Amino acid sequence: MVKQLKKVIWVLQGARVGDNAQARGLASLIGAQVFYKELKFNTLHHLPNLILGASTASLRAVSKDEMLPPWPDLVIATGKRCAPAARWIKQQSRGQTKIVHLGRPRAPLAAFDLVITTPQYGLPQAENVIEMPLPFVASRKVDAGELKLWRTEWAGLRKPLIAVAIGNAKFPMIMGQRETQKLGRQLNSLAEQKKGSLLLIASPRTAQRVVAQIGAEVSVPHLTYAMFNPMRNPYQAALATCDHFVVTSDSISMISELVNTGKPVDVFELPHRSLSPKWGSAAGLGGWLSRNGLLQPPRDVPGMVHRLVESGYVNVLGEQRVRVPFKRGDAVIVERLKRLLGP
Repeated sequence: MVKQLKKVIWVLQGARVGDNAQARGLASLIGAQVFYKELKFNTLHHLPNLILGASTASLRAVSKDEMLPPWPDLVIATGKRCAPAARWIKQQSRGQTKIVHLGRPRAPLAAFDLVITTPQYGLPQAENVIEMPLPFVASRKVDAGELKLWRTEWAGLRKPLIAVAIGNAKFPMIMGQRETQKLGRQLNSLAEQKKGSLLLIASPRTAQRVVAQIGAEVSVPHLTYAMFNPMRNPYQAALATCDHFVVTSDSISMISELVNTGKPVDVFELPHRSLSPKWGSAAGLGGWLSRNGLLQPPRDVPGMVHRLVESGYVNVLGEQRVRVPFKRGDAVIVERLKRLLGP
C-alpha cells in the first residue's frame, strides 16, 4: 500500500511582522508540510500590483533563487508585496498550485483561489472572498527558559500585570504628544484602579519618543521597553504572563493577537484627520474597481475597532462594558482550505 504524502504549503514571508504572523497562523491550522519563504524585495515592489501582474520582478535575486519546483499544493500570502510572487508560482505550476491571500491583494480578486479578509478592508462580496472578524495571528510559543527570565525580571512588580502594546499612527491616524500624554494618564488610572503594574512595550514601528512621552505620565510601578529589539523582545512572554492588555488602535494584528489570549483587552482609540477619504466597494463602481484590482477603498480601522467594541470582544480604554469571549470560527476556513487542497 502506497502511503499518501502530506500536502505541501509555501508560506510567503514579506516585510511586515504582522502580515507574516497572520500567514503562519493560518498555515498552523492545516495538517500539511509547511515551508517558509523569506522574500526580499527590490524597488519595483512600489509599482502597482496591476502592473507587476504574476511575476517575480519585484524580488531580489536571492529570493528568486528560492522559487524552484517542485511547486507546492498551496501558497499562503499576505500583504501587497507577496501577491505577484504567489500568482507567479500558480502560473509556473500550470494552475496546480492554489493560492490563498490574507487581507487585500491589491490585484484582481479572480486571480486568487481564496481571499480571507477582514472588515477594515471593505472588499466586495464574492464566491472566493471570506470575511472574518479578526485576522489569523498565532502567538509564538515561548520556551520555558525564556519565560523564566522574563518572569524573574518582572517579579518585583505588583500584580496584576498590565501589558501595553504601543504602535505608531499611520495616516489618517494621529499620535502626537497630546495623544501619548492622554494614553499615559489613562494607563496610570487603570493601574491605580486595579492596584497593578504596567509593561510599556514598543512594536517594530514605534518611535522612541512615543514610549518616553507615555512613561512620563506614569507614576505606578512600571517597566519600559522603548525600542523594539528582536533579540530581546518581551512581547510574546507578556502574552503568556500578563493578566490584562492595552493596545493602540492602529494595529489590527496586535489587537487580534491580544484578543486571542482570552484575557481582557482595552483599546486606546487614536483620533483621525477629519478630511480622510472614505468610499465603499460593496456595489456599483466602487465594487467593480475593487474586484478588478484597479483601486481599493481606504482601510476603515476605526470602523473595525467599533465592531469589536460593539461585539464585546474589546473595551475602549477608560470605559467598562460586558466582555464576550471571542470565537473566530477557524473550522469554516479549515474546511474551505481542505476543499481547495483536495483529498
